[in-house]
Amino acid sequence: MKILDARLCNFRNHEDTKFEFGSRINVLYGENGMGKTNALEALSFLCLTKSFYASADATALQKGKEFFEIESTMESDNGKEFVLHIAYEEQQHKKRFTINNAVVEKLSSVLGMFPVVVLSPENNAITFGGPADRRRFVDIVISQSNALYVEEMLEYRRIVRQRNKILSELSAKDVNKELVPWTDMLIKYGARIVDKRNKFLRDFGPYIARTYNDIAGETETPGIKYAPSITIGFDASPEDIAEAMDQKIKKKRNDETRFQTSLVGPHRDEIIFTLNGMSLKHFASQGQHKTFLVALKTAEFYYLKERCSETPVLLFDDVFSELDELRSRRLLRVAEDLGQTFVTTTSDGSFGGSFWNERRKKFLIKEGSVVKETEA
Repeated sequence: MKILDARLCNFRNHEDTKFEFGSRINVLYGENGMGKTNALEALSFLCLTKSFYASADATALQKGKEFFEIESTMESDNGKEFVLHIAYEEQQHKKRFTINNAVVEKLSSVLGMFPVVVLSPENNAITFGGPADRRRFVDIVISQSNALYVEEMLEYRRIVRQRNKILSELSAKDVNKELVPWTDMLIKYGARIVDKRNKFLRDFGPYIARTYNDIAGETETPGIKYAPSITIGFDASPEDIAEAMDQKIKKKRNDETRFQTSLVGPHRDEIIFTLNGMSLKHFASQGQHKTFLVALKTAEFYYLKERCSETPVLLFDDVFSELDELRSRRLLRVAEDLGQTFVTTTSDGSFGGSFWNERRKKFLIKEGSVVKETEA
Protein backbone atom coordinates (compact mmCIF):
# COMPACT_ATOMS: atom_id res chain seq x y z
CA MET A 1 0.00 0.00 0.00
CA LYS A 2 1.06 3.58 -0.63
CA ILE A 3 -0.31 6.94 0.43
CA LEU A 4 -0.10 9.08 -2.69
CA ASP A 5 -1.23 12.41 -1.25
CA ALA A 6 -3.00 14.03 1.69
CA ARG A 7 -4.75 17.26 2.59
CA LEU A 8 -5.19 18.41 6.20
CA CYS A 9 -7.80 21.07 7.02
CA ASN A 10 -8.16 22.52 10.56
CA PHE A 11 -6.29 19.50 11.90
CA ARG A 12 -4.16 20.45 14.93
CA ASN A 13 -2.03 23.37 13.70
CA HIS A 14 -2.53 22.50 10.01
CA GLU A 15 -5.10 24.93 8.63
CA ASP A 16 -4.77 23.82 5.00
CA THR A 17 -1.75 21.65 4.23
CA LYS A 18 -1.25 19.54 1.12
CA PHE A 19 1.26 16.75 0.47
CA GLU A 20 2.25 14.75 -2.59
CA PHE A 21 4.30 11.89 -1.23
CA GLY A 22 7.17 9.82 -2.59
CA SER A 23 6.62 6.11 -3.05
CA ARG A 24 9.37 5.03 -0.59
CA ILE A 25 10.77 7.58 1.88
CA ASN A 26 9.07 10.78 3.08
CA VAL A 27 10.93 12.92 5.61
CA LEU A 28 9.03 15.65 7.44
CA TYR A 29 11.55 17.92 9.12
CA GLY A 30 11.63 21.19 11.02
CA GLU A 31 11.79 22.57 14.53
CA ASN A 32 9.78 21.01 17.34
CA GLY A 33 6.17 22.12 17.65
CA MET A 34 5.80 22.97 13.96
CA GLY A 35 3.34 20.16 13.09
CA LYS A 36 5.45 17.21 11.94
CA THR A 37 3.91 14.69 14.32
CA ASN A 38 0.46 16.14 13.63
CA ALA A 39 0.87 15.18 9.96
CA LEU A 40 1.69 11.58 10.90
CA GLU A 41 -1.26 11.59 13.29
CA ALA A 42 -3.51 12.56 10.38
CA LEU A 43 -2.22 9.60 8.36
CA SER A 44 -2.99 7.28 11.28
CA PHE A 45 -6.53 8.68 11.33
CA LEU A 46 -6.92 7.55 7.73
CA CYS A 47 -5.59 4.04 8.39
CA LEU A 48 -6.91 3.40 11.92
CA THR A 49 -9.87 5.86 11.96
CA LYS A 50 -8.28 7.45 15.03
CA SER A 51 -5.07 8.98 16.32
CA PHE A 52 -2.14 6.77 17.28
CA TYR A 53 -1.70 8.63 20.58
CA ALA A 54 -4.72 10.84 21.37
CA SER A 55 -7.85 9.12 22.65
CA ALA A 56 -10.42 11.82 21.81
CA ASP A 57 -11.06 13.05 18.26
CA ALA A 58 -11.91 16.55 19.53
CA THR A 59 -8.34 17.12 20.69
CA ALA A 60 -7.21 17.15 17.04
CA LEU A 61 -9.56 20.03 16.14
CA GLN A 62 -7.83 23.36 15.62
CA LYS A 63 -8.83 25.89 18.27
CA GLY A 64 -11.77 28.05 17.20
CA LYS A 65 -12.74 25.81 14.28
CA GLU A 66 -16.00 23.88 13.92
CA PHE A 67 -14.62 20.88 12.03
CA PHE A 68 -11.51 19.18 10.74
CA GLU A 69 -11.11 17.01 7.68
CA ILE A 70 -8.45 14.84 6.10
CA GLU A 71 -8.44 13.71 2.49
CA SER A 72 -6.10 11.24 0.82
CA THR A 73 -5.60 9.00 -2.19
CA MET A 74 -4.18 5.56 -1.43
CA GLU A 75 -2.99 2.84 -3.77
CA SER A 76 -3.13 -0.84 -2.91
CA ASP A 77 -0.42 -3.33 -3.81
CA ASN A 78 -2.45 -4.42 -6.86
CA GLY A 79 -2.71 -0.83 -8.14
CA LYS A 80 -6.28 -0.04 -7.09
CA GLU A 81 -6.84 3.53 -5.87
CA PHE A 82 -8.99 4.56 -2.93
CA VAL A 83 -10.04 8.12 -2.14
CA LEU A 84 -10.47 8.51 1.63
CA HIS A 85 -12.15 11.37 3.45
CA ILE A 86 -12.60 11.71 7.18
CA ALA A 87 -14.31 14.65 8.88
CA TYR A 88 -15.12 15.50 12.48
CA GLU A 89 -17.76 18.05 13.48
CA GLU A 90 -17.46 19.67 16.89
CA GLN A 91 -21.12 20.62 17.28
CA GLN A 92 -22.42 17.10 16.74
CA HIS A 93 -19.33 15.32 18.10
CA LYS A 94 -19.60 13.15 15.02
CA LYS A 95 -16.98 11.57 12.76
CA ARG A 96 -17.76 10.74 9.13
CA PHE A 97 -15.58 8.43 7.04
CA THR A 98 -15.98 7.82 3.32
CA ILE A 99 -14.13 5.60 0.85
CA ASN A 100 -14.63 6.48 -2.81
CA ASN A 101 -17.55 8.70 -1.71
CA ALA A 102 -19.32 5.78 0.03
CA VAL A 103 -20.05 6.35 3.71
CA VAL A 104 -18.49 3.79 6.03
CA GLU A 105 -21.16 2.85 8.57
CA LYS A 106 -18.88 0.75 10.77
CA LEU A 107 -15.48 2.35 11.29
CA SER A 108 -14.15 -0.99 12.49
CA SER A 109 -14.54 -2.30 8.93
CA VAL A 110 -11.74 0.04 7.80
CA LEU A 111 -9.14 -1.60 10.03
CA GLY A 112 -6.87 -3.85 8.00
CA MET A 113 -7.81 -2.32 4.65
CA PHE A 114 -4.95 0.18 4.95
CA PRO A 115 -2.50 -1.45 7.40
CA VAL A 116 -0.08 0.80 9.24
CA VAL A 117 2.78 0.33 11.71
CA VAL A 118 3.60 3.23 14.02
CA LEU A 119 6.88 3.69 15.90
CA SER A 120 6.89 6.74 18.16
CA PRO A 121 8.13 7.80 21.61
CA GLU A 122 4.73 6.80 23.00
CA ASN A 123 5.52 3.21 22.04
CA ASN A 124 8.22 3.04 24.71
CA ALA A 125 5.41 2.23 27.13
CA ILE A 126 4.95 -1.13 25.40
CA THR A 127 8.12 -2.45 27.03
CA PHE A 128 8.54 0.01 29.94
CA GLY A 129 4.89 0.57 30.89
CA GLY A 130 2.10 -1.40 32.49
CA PRO A 131 -0.04 -4.32 31.26
CA ALA A 132 -2.59 -1.98 29.62
CA ASP A 133 0.10 -0.67 27.25
CA ARG A 134 1.00 -4.17 26.10
CA ARG A 135 -2.64 -5.18 25.78
CA ARG A 136 -3.23 -2.13 23.60
CA PHE A 137 -0.35 -3.09 21.31
CA VAL A 138 -1.68 -6.63 20.91
CA ASP A 139 -5.25 -5.42 20.37
CA ILE A 140 -4.24 -2.96 17.61
CA VAL A 141 -2.30 -5.62 15.70
CA ILE A 142 -5.07 -8.20 15.98
CA SER A 143 -7.71 -5.60 15.06
CA GLN A 144 -5.94 -4.82 11.78
CA SER A 145 -5.86 -8.50 10.86
CA ASN A 146 -9.25 -9.59 12.26
CA ALA A 147 -12.28 -7.32 11.82
CA LEU A 148 -14.47 -9.43 14.14
CA TYR A 149 -12.05 -8.87 17.01
CA VAL A 150 -12.82 -5.13 17.05
CA GLU A 151 -16.55 -5.76 17.44
CA GLU A 152 -15.94 -8.28 20.20
CA MET A 153 -13.65 -5.88 22.06
CA LEU A 154 -16.18 -3.04 21.88
CA GLU A 155 -18.96 -5.29 23.17
CA TYR A 156 -16.75 -6.71 25.91
CA ARG A 157 -15.85 -3.23 27.17
CA ARG A 158 -19.54 -2.32 27.30
CA ILE A 159 -20.26 -5.46 29.31
CA VAL A 160 -17.47 -4.76 31.80
CA ARG A 161 -18.67 -1.16 32.31
CA GLN A 162 -22.24 -2.32 32.99
CA ARG A 163 -21.10 -5.16 35.24
CA ASN A 164 -18.89 -2.80 37.26
CA LYS A 165 -21.81 -0.38 37.58
CA ILE A 166 -23.95 -3.13 39.10
CA LEU A 167 -21.16 -4.11 41.48
CA SER A 168 -20.74 -0.51 42.63
CA GLU A 169 -24.41 0.41 43.00
CA LEU A 170 -26.17 -2.64 44.42
CA SER A 171 -25.90 -4.18 47.87
CA ALA A 172 -24.30 -7.58 48.28
CA LYS A 173 -27.78 -9.05 48.69
CA ASP A 174 -28.99 -7.92 45.27
CA VAL A 175 -25.76 -8.20 43.28
CA ASN A 176 -25.85 -11.93 42.52
CA LYS A 177 -29.24 -11.89 40.81
CA GLU A 178 -28.52 -8.79 38.72
CA LEU A 179 -25.03 -9.95 37.85
CA VAL A 180 -25.87 -13.33 36.30
CA PRO A 181 -26.71 -12.24 32.70
CA TRP A 182 -23.77 -9.83 32.60
CA THR A 183 -21.42 -12.49 33.92
CA ASP A 184 -22.61 -14.90 31.23
CA MET A 185 -21.93 -12.29 28.53
CA LEU A 186 -18.54 -11.40 30.04
CA ILE A 187 -17.56 -15.07 29.83
CA LYS A 188 -18.92 -15.43 26.30
CA TYR A 189 -17.07 -12.46 24.82
CA GLY A 190 -14.09 -12.66 27.17
CA ALA A 191 -13.39 -16.25 26.13
CA ARG A 192 -13.38 -15.22 22.45
CA ILE A 193 -10.90 -12.42 23.10
CA VAL A 194 -8.59 -14.58 25.22
CA ASP A 195 -8.71 -17.28 22.54
CA LYS A 196 -7.72 -14.83 19.78
CA ARG A 197 -4.96 -13.28 21.91
CA ASN A 198 -3.62 -16.71 22.78
CA LYS A 199 -3.49 -17.78 19.15
CA PHE A 200 -2.00 -14.45 18.04
CA LEU A 201 0.83 -14.52 20.58
CA ARG A 202 1.54 -18.15 19.71
CA ASP A 203 1.84 -17.20 16.03
CA PHE A 204 3.63 -13.89 16.64
CA GLY A 205 6.52 -15.30 18.67
CA PRO A 206 8.53 -16.58 15.67
CA TYR A 207 8.21 -13.19 13.94
CA ILE A 208 9.84 -11.46 16.92
CA ALA A 209 12.58 -14.09 17.16
CA ARG A 210 13.47 -13.58 13.50
CA THR A 211 13.41 -9.78 13.46
CA TYR A 212 15.32 -9.47 16.75
CA ASN A 213 17.99 -11.78 15.40
CA ASP A 214 18.27 -9.65 12.25
CA ILE A 215 18.89 -6.55 14.36
CA ALA A 216 20.94 -7.83 17.31
CA GLY A 217 22.41 -11.12 16.09
CA GLU A 218 22.15 -14.47 17.83
CA THR A 219 23.59 -13.44 21.20
CA GLU A 220 20.15 -12.93 22.77
CA THR A 221 16.91 -14.87 22.54
CA PRO A 222 13.68 -12.85 22.74
CA GLY A 223 10.42 -14.27 23.98
CA ILE A 224 6.78 -13.33 24.39
CA LYS A 225 4.48 -15.00 26.90
CA TYR A 226 0.76 -14.67 27.47
CA ALA A 227 -0.28 -14.37 31.13
CA PRO A 228 -4.09 -14.11 31.19
CA SER A 229 -6.12 -13.67 34.38
CA ILE A 230 -7.01 -17.36 34.19
CA THR A 231 -4.89 -20.48 33.80
CA ILE A 232 -5.15 -22.00 30.32
CA GLY A 233 -3.15 -24.41 28.23
CA PHE A 234 -1.05 -23.49 25.21
CA ASP A 235 -3.69 -24.85 22.82
CA ALA A 236 -6.80 -24.26 24.97
CA SER A 237 -10.13 -24.19 23.10
CA PRO A 238 -12.71 -21.38 23.53
CA GLU A 239 -14.79 -23.83 25.57
CA ASP A 240 -11.83 -24.55 27.88
CA ILE A 241 -11.26 -20.81 28.32
CA ALA A 242 -14.93 -20.13 29.08
CA GLU A 243 -14.97 -22.89 31.71
CA ALA A 244 -11.78 -21.54 33.32
CA MET A 245 -13.27 -18.02 33.42
CA ASP A 246 -16.50 -19.29 34.98
CA GLN A 247 -14.63 -21.13 37.73
CA LYS A 248 -12.32 -18.18 38.45
CA ILE A 249 -15.23 -15.71 38.64
CA LYS A 250 -17.02 -17.95 41.14
CA LYS A 251 -13.88 -18.01 43.31
CA LYS A 252 -13.55 -14.21 43.07
CA ARG A 253 -17.24 -13.42 43.71
CA ASN A 254 -16.75 -12.14 47.26
CA ASP A 255 -13.70 -10.08 46.25
CA GLU A 256 -15.59 -8.55 43.31
CA THR A 257 -18.43 -7.55 45.63
CA ARG A 258 -16.00 -6.07 48.13
CA PHE A 259 -13.88 -4.17 45.59
CA GLN A 260 -16.90 -3.38 43.36
CA THR A 261 -15.15 -4.23 40.11
CA SER A 262 -14.70 -7.15 37.69
CA LEU A 263 -11.53 -9.03 38.59
CA VAL A 264 -11.49 -11.72 35.89
CA GLY A 265 -11.28 -11.34 32.12
CA PRO A 266 -9.05 -10.15 29.29
CA HIS A 267 -9.02 -6.61 30.72
CA ARG A 268 -6.76 -8.11 33.42
CA ASP A 269 -4.36 -9.91 31.08
CA GLU A 270 -0.60 -9.38 30.95
CA ILE A 271 1.85 -9.97 28.11
CA ILE A 272 5.41 -10.67 29.25
CA PHE A 273 8.47 -9.95 27.09
CA THR A 274 11.71 -11.77 27.86
CA LEU A 275 15.35 -11.88 26.81
CA ASN A 276 17.19 -15.12 27.45
CA GLY A 277 14.32 -16.15 29.71
CA MET A 278 14.58 -13.02 31.90
CA SER A 279 11.91 -10.34 32.18
CA LEU A 280 12.64 -7.54 29.71
CA LYS A 281 10.90 -4.97 31.88
CA HIS A 282 12.89 -5.75 35.01
CA PHE A 283 16.32 -6.82 33.77
CA ALA A 284 16.98 -5.35 30.31
CA SER A 285 19.10 -2.28 29.57
CA GLN A 286 17.69 0.77 27.83
CA GLY A 287 19.42 -0.29 24.62
CA GLN A 288 17.88 -3.75 24.84
CA HIS A 289 14.46 -2.18 25.34
CA LYS A 290 14.95 -0.06 22.20
CA THR A 291 16.17 -3.02 20.15
CA PHE A 292 13.25 -5.15 21.34
CA LEU A 293 10.77 -2.41 20.45
CA VAL A 294 12.16 -1.97 16.93
CA ALA A 295 12.09 -5.77 16.49
CA LEU A 296 8.52 -5.83 17.78
CA LYS A 297 7.42 -3.21 15.28
CA THR A 298 9.28 -4.88 12.42
CA ALA A 299 7.60 -8.16 13.36
CA GLU A 300 4.26 -6.34 13.35
CA PHE A 301 5.01 -5.20 9.78
CA TYR A 302 5.68 -8.72 8.51
CA TYR A 303 2.72 -10.17 10.39
CA LEU A 304 0.26 -7.60 8.99
CA LYS A 305 1.68 -7.87 5.48
CA GLU A 306 1.04 -11.60 5.52
CA ARG A 307 -2.36 -11.55 7.24
CA CYS A 308 -3.81 -8.52 5.42
CA SER A 309 -2.26 -9.39 2.03
CA GLU A 310 -1.23 -5.76 1.82
CA THR A 311 2.07 -3.98 2.55
CA PRO A 312 1.71 -1.75 5.63
CA VAL A 313 2.82 1.86 5.67
CA LEU A 314 5.46 2.76 8.27
CA LEU A 315 5.16 5.90 10.42
CA PHE A 316 8.39 6.75 12.31
CA ASP A 317 7.87 9.66 14.67
CA ASP A 318 11.05 11.13 16.18
CA VAL A 319 12.86 7.78 16.27
CA PHE A 320 16.18 9.21 15.04
CA SER A 321 16.66 11.55 18.00
CA GLU A 322 18.23 8.71 20.00
CA LEU A 323 20.36 7.37 17.14
CA ASP A 324 23.62 8.56 15.67
CA GLU A 325 23.89 9.41 11.97
CA LEU A 326 25.15 5.96 10.94
CA ARG A 327 22.38 4.08 12.77
CA SER A 328 19.78 6.50 11.41
CA ARG A 329 20.83 5.76 7.86
CA ARG A 330 20.85 2.00 8.47
CA LEU A 331 17.35 2.09 9.95
CA LEU A 332 16.10 4.18 7.05
CA ARG A 333 17.60 1.77 4.52
CA VAL A 334 15.91 -1.16 6.26
CA ALA A 335 12.59 0.71 6.31
CA GLU A 336 12.89 1.61 2.64
CA ASP A 337 13.28 -2.05 1.75
CA LEU A 338 10.08 -2.83 3.67
CA GLY A 339 7.67 -0.30 2.21
CA GLN A 340 6.60 3.33 2.08
CA THR A 341 7.96 5.12 5.15
CA PHE A 342 7.17 8.45 6.78
CA VAL A 343 9.75 9.96 9.12
CA THR A 344 9.77 13.05 11.34
CA THR A 345 13.06 14.64 12.36
CA THR A 346 14.39 18.05 13.30
CA SER A 347 16.92 18.14 10.47
CA ASP A 348 17.49 16.67 7.02
CA GLY A 349 21.26 16.93 7.46
CA SER A 350 21.78 13.19 7.91
CA PHE A 351 20.59 12.28 4.44
CA GLY A 352 22.79 14.20 1.99
CA GLY A 353 21.80 16.09 -1.14
CA SER A 354 22.00 13.06 -3.45
CA PHE A 355 19.50 11.13 -1.32
CA TRP A 356 16.39 12.86 -2.70
CA ASN A 357 14.47 11.90 -5.84
CA GLU A 358 10.88 11.20 -6.90
CA ARG A 359 10.73 8.14 -4.65
CA ARG A 360 12.33 9.93 -1.69
CA LYS A 361 10.90 13.29 -0.75
CA LYS A 362 11.40 15.78 2.05
CA PHE A 363 8.98 18.34 3.44
CA LEU A 364 10.02 21.31 5.56
CA ILE A 365 7.25 21.90 8.11
CA LYS A 366 6.92 25.36 9.60
CA GLU A 367 3.99 26.57 11.71
CA GLY A 368 1.63 23.94 10.38
CA SER A 369 2.52 24.34 6.72
CA VAL A 370 4.80 22.84 4.09
CA VAL A 371 7.19 25.58 2.98
CA LYS A 372 9.92 25.84 0.39
CA GLU A 373 13.39 25.89 1.88
CA THR A 374 13.99 29.30 0.34
CA GLU A 375 11.05 30.62 2.42
CA ALA A 376 12.28 29.16 5.71
